[in-house]
Amino acid sequence: MELQVQPLAVEALVLGVIMVIGVSVTLILTRHSSRPLPAGMNRWQLHGTIPLGFAGLLLGAISYGSGQSPVTHNVLFATAAALLFGGLLCALTGAVSGTRQQRAARQ
Repeated sequence: MELQVQPLAVEALVLGVIMVIGVSVTLILTRHSSRPLPAGMNRWQLHGTIPLGFAGLLLGAISYGSGQSPVTHNVLFATAAALLFGGLLCALTGAVSGTRQQRAARQ
């Protein structure tokens, strides 16, 4: 049995890789940025959680389309889940970072 991977699955994988690399590079470049952000927001949420979460939700919405092979659906689902998990990790890291900054500011 031959597995058919549709172009949509390849595009989803490429988008996922680009998003992860782009978020990583942006977080590295903004590591020493002292630009003020809105209250309750830090660079992890702004440059990590929001883009990864948006891309994951977008791929999740696309995966509900019809005419996809089971392999394509599985690839889209796995890529969307990985992006959402990456967004969750950025959110947790941002929460820890924000808590540390608040504690340091109080002392």
